[in-house]
Amino acid sequence: MPTVKMTLAEVRSRPFTVIEKARLADLAAKPDSAIDFSEQPEITDEAIAAGVFRLVGRGGARTGAGRKTLGKARKTVKLSPAAIRRFEAYARRHKLRYFSDALEAASRLI
Repeated sequence: MPTVKMTLAEVRSRPFTVIEKARLADLAAKPDSAIDFSEQPEITDEAIAAGVFRLVGRGGARTGAGRKTLGKARKTVKLSPAAIRRFEAYARRHKLRYFSDALEAASRLI
């Protein structure tokens, strides 16, 4: 039987043909001892460690994926225009990149 490559979505979207249904019914009727597994290599821990086989998970985020947390919490604060100007000037004087850095640095002085 020739090898046919298709995506999982293509496989799921198309119905089984009459020939495929008959082939699956024949395989289901046979005991495992009557099925020839000689073409399929045995999956062992050594083969996995050697990289012959790749274990595939069920999806989800990879360990360590995504942005790292900064350990900060988001808060909304209402400031007067004069206070905003003072913090922006403080950030410029101390060459701080962000407004929140100026707030943190100034809060350490309190």
